[in-house]
Amino acid sequence: MLEITHRRPSSRRPRTNRLLIEHRLDAGLTPNDLARRAVISGNTVRAAERGDYVDPRSQYAIASALGVARVVVFPFERQKEAA
Repeated sequence: MLEITHRRPSSRRPRTNRLLIEHRLDAGLTPNDLARRAVISGNTVRAAERGDYVDPRSQYAIASALGVARVVVFPFERQKEAA
């Protein structure tokens, strides 16, 4: 007999990076627009906005494209959570 189990959501699930989304929206950009400016893929921008880990080079590229310091949109606490 097949048993159905329900999985609980992981407590370590990444949180949405609202700071990044707000800065992108304030700049009037879509994720793909930001990706073009940062010379990275749109998937990388969307992953960063979901709160997934993105490499430091991509973090720097995104922040530079928005005209802010990396720590503004990728605070140190968030980087520790994602690692």
